Amino acid sequence: MLNLTRPLAVIDAESTGLDPKSARIVRMSVLKVWPDGKQELKTVLINPGEPISPGATKVHGITGEDVQDAPSFRAYAKNLAAYLEGCDLAGFGVDRFDLPLLEAEFVRAGVEFSVQGRAVLDAMMVFHKLEPRDLGAAYKRFTGNVLMDMRDPDTGVRAAFEVLAGQLEKHPDLPQEPAALAAWLRDPGGDPIDPDGKFVWSDDGDALINFGRYRGHRLSVVRERQADYLGWIATNPEFGPEVRKIAAGALEGDMPRREG
Repeated sequence: MLNLTRPLAVIDAESTGLDPKSARIVRMSVLKVWPDGKQELKTVLINPGEPISPGATKVHGITGEDVQDAPSFRAYAKNLAAYLEGCDLAGFGVDRFDLPLLEAEFVRAGVEFSVQGRAVLDAMMVFHKLEPRDLGAAYKRFTGNVLMDMRDPDTGVRAAFEVLAGQLEKHPDLPQEPAALAAWLRDPGGDPIDPDGKFVWSDDGDALINFGRYRGHRLSVVRERQADYLGWIATNPEFGPEVRKIAAGALEGDMPRREG
């Protein structure tokens, strides 16, 4: 157990999207743990004042209808800042997402909040530190052996093949044919608009971005708020021609339309 000298606030923020700079909080949960072991959990729904992307709803299950009568973040901001005062902070993925998201919301609400002087404990970072995601770690997990000398030119390629074989052995539900496995790896997870699945259709027929920082966001919303991002896609030769065409068209106001 942690040796607490002051309260620890474990936070989890669900949001309208995946970019902590532009997303808005739709649900805020705080588990406050005192040094004497006392715990208190508070959860509130928040009206973000903008649509919740379908991709975000698939993750946390919160819809626009769920929050339409909820107060805004501004209504909670002062009390929340006071509740977190004097606390160290923790959570899973908080360093890269929850805290930047929370800080941005406090700025918009005009309420002072800072992580300076606080210990920030990100359980995801601890997890990655304890269980590295490199070839050596994968080799040990899927073959049960220790990868020895990476200076040997044959070691890397043989180890990669053994890892792949071990993955298929431990997960027999995976496709066994190379073409089928490759298709599974590149499945965009939705109804794709382009051959690469970079854009997909939402359940209500809107075009969504299906990769990167704006994954799950409506193409029309990104055009309004981050047109330069679409410009980068439209001119980047690393993307396929159809992907670049869709991005360029969106910049001109020509959004994809679902037939039928």
